[in-house]
Amino acid sequence: MTSSQIRLLLWDTITRNLNLQSTSKFILLIIANFTDPRSRTARVPLSLIVLKSSLPESEVNRQMAILEASYWVEKISVPSTAGRPPITLYNLSTQLIQLALHSPPPPR
Repeated sequence: MTSSQIRLLLWDTITRNLNLQSTSKFILLIIANFTDPRSRTARVPLSLIVLKSSLPESEVNRQMAILEASYWVEKISVPSTAGRPPITLYNLSTQLIQLALHSPPPPR
């Protein structure tokens, strides 16, 4: 499967198959755009999601908590240097990626 096909399956699954608010879908689509089709990870920081969505950070934080609780995203913390707090990075969940890869192909 090509990178474009995997990305299309992710977008199709997010937009058509998930029963979520439009803001949540929008955030998932942003993460999907940064997801590497081979490793199936994105490692997107919250700041990039805020930048790309043009949403207030408080709203993105609220949506990320909902998406994480619903198992649509996974987060990892990466230690920072110089005494700064760790950086939180987000990926689409394994559950969401598997759902997309096992869905029938979108209609043409």
